Amino acid sequence: MPQNYKNMLRYLLLCLFIINIYSCNKARKADSNKTEAAQNIKKINVNLVSPKNGQQVKQKDIIDIEYEIKNDSIKIDTTVLFVNNREAARFTGSNYKWTMNENRTGRQSLHLSMRAGGKEVANTSFILKYFPPAPQYYSYSIVKQYPHNTAFFTQGLFFDESFLYEGTGQYGNSALLQIDIATGNVIKSVNLNENFFGEGITLINDKIYQLSWQEHQCFIYDKKTFNKLSTLSYANEGWGITTVDKLLAVSDGSSIISFVNPANFAEVRRIEVCNNNGNVSQLNELEFIDGLIWANVWQTNTIVMINPETGAVAGEIDLSGIYQNANAENCLNGIAYDEKNKRIFVTGKHWSQLFEIKIIKNKHSQIDEYGKNK
Repeated sequence: MPQNYKNMLRYLLLCLFIINIYSCNKARKADSNKTEAAQNIKKINVNLVSPKNGQQVKQKDIIDIEYEIKNDSIKIDTTVLFVNNREAARFTGSNYKWTMNENRTGRQSLHLSMRAGGKEVANTSFILKYFPPAPQYYSYSIVKQYPHNTAFFTQGLFFDESFLYEGTGQYGNSALLQIDIATGNVIKSVNLNENFFGEGITLINDKIYQLSWQEHQCFIYDKKTFNKLSTLSYANEGWGITTVDKLLAVSDGSSIISFVNPANFAEVRRIEVCNNNGNVSQLNELEFIDGLIWANVWQTNTIVMINPETGAVAGEIDLSGIYQNANAENCLNGIAYDEKNKRIFVTGKHWSQLFEIKIIKNKHSQIDEYGKNK
């Protein structure tokens, strides 16, 4: 082959190589621009038109969900709506009418995933707040009074087999006690180390569980001997505790009640406690009574009755005036239930009496004696 033909062939091959590299770089740049565009859409170009983030809703409300994407180059073919991490609907277009039918109170987490060709190209999340209807309100009458030791800073209380069990607090004075309810005399007790502030107590499988306040330790005792069997750790503050079926329900002073495995304190589920006005926090001593969790609201004369499945406050009991010397420090705190004889007991920190009470429903109620819907 003549030399000039060889040179021409080399030149043509070099040109083809350069054109190929340019084309590949251009394609990569185009793909990069598409990816960058999609990322930008995810970050900044989704505008939630409605509803307003944090908007309060009622059960069965129809919510207008509408969004805008400020990029004409992306064509959305499907939007998937997730409610509390569960897929609720798929729709075309940028608006959808969703009916609020979640039973759980408090924050409802909604997420929109916009998809093109089966792939997500944009998303947005928002919160709605569901507060239940107003609870039933109750007053009380005193059935009987029993002696209670004023030295006891009551933090936990339950009744079992004719005896009262009490957990007390304060550093250096925290203890677990078995008490003769008729006399108030202590039958047996065990003291906590002075570095622990005792909190709520409950019984499950013949074992007594006692929380500590800020030490993140739960002590487990044999009910008959009061011998300490083991200790479990948990993350939050310990306030109240009660037994709900096979789980322990635990409060930490917030509006959250966690349901944990008694074997290891691993959280199984949680509820957010709300009434018609919003979240109810400062939940202290707990007791499970006829399907509802009763909770002292710290430093108040109120006991709230909570649906353990939804978190809705079904009833509120006003115990104002039950103890003359009650104040912010020596406040109402302690609920016990004699399931066999249907007796309800309440007391407070440093109170001289334990009261057996009967609750009285206000008139025009649509809720039965213990706050359940008729």
